[in-house]
Amino acid sequence: MFGIIRAFGRGLLAGAGLSACLDGAFAQNDPPVGLVMALSGNTSPAIAAMAEISPGTPLRLAPGTQFTFLHYGHCKLVTVSGGTLSLSRTEFQTDGEIVAEKDGPCPRIHPLSGEAGAVAGGILMRGGGVLPRLPLDPEIVVAGHGINALKAGAIYAEDKFDAPLVQLQVSGHSLRFPASSERLAPNGRYLLRLTPEDRAQPIDIPFIATSPDGPELVLLLR
Repeated sequence: MFGIIRAFGRGLLAGAGLSACLDGAFAQNDPPVGLVMALSGNTSPAIAAMAEISPGTPLRLAPGTQFTFLHYGHCKLVTVSGGTLSLSRTEFQTDGEIVAEKDGPCPRIHPLSGEAGAVAGGILMRGGGVLPRLPLDPEIVVAGHGINALKAGAIYAEDKFDAPLVQLQVSGHSLRFPASSERLAPNGRYLLRLTPEDRAQPIDIPFIATSPDGPELVLLLR
C-alpha cells in the first residue's frame, strides 16, 4: 500500500520508511534490498529516485549514467557509473565503475496496514493495532507503488485537527521539518497526514513519538 519514508541528519522518521519501484510492486516474499538515492541519466528498466530496489533485478545503466543507492544490508551509500548493477540482500555486483562507496544510514522497517495504524480517507484509527513508535526530527521521503508526488504533509496532535502542529515542507516525494518547527514530545501521540497529488483523500498514520536514537537512520514504513 505504501512505500518509504526516510529521515536523515538530526534523527529520522519513517524512513520512512514506504516503498517499491514507482513503476511496479515487488513480490511479497522478496523484500527490497536497497533505495535509489540519486540518479543522473537513464536505466533499463526505468527506475526513479526514492524507489526501492528489488533483489536480483539487473539494472542496465546507460553510458555516463550515475546511480547512487543505499544498500540496506551493509548500510552503504554507493555510486556507480554505467554498466549493469544487481543487488542482493548481502551484496551488490556491477561491471560498471564504482565512483564512490561510504557508510550510510541503516534502515529500520515498520510494516503498516489498516490494522497497524495507517488508513486512507483522513480517518484516525483507535484501538485495533499497536501504533508505530517513530523518532521524529527528520527529512521524510515517501515512495511506493500507486503514490506519486505529494501535495501536502502535516503532523497533528491526537484528536486536534483544527490546525497542524507542524506543516511540512513538500518537494516531490520529500517532506522536511521547517527549521523553526516545534519539536515533538517523546511518548506524545500524533498523526502524520500525507496528501498525495493523485488521491482525493489523505493518508493518515497515527504514531507515538520517540527521541532520536542515532545520527543516521532510515525508517521504512510499509
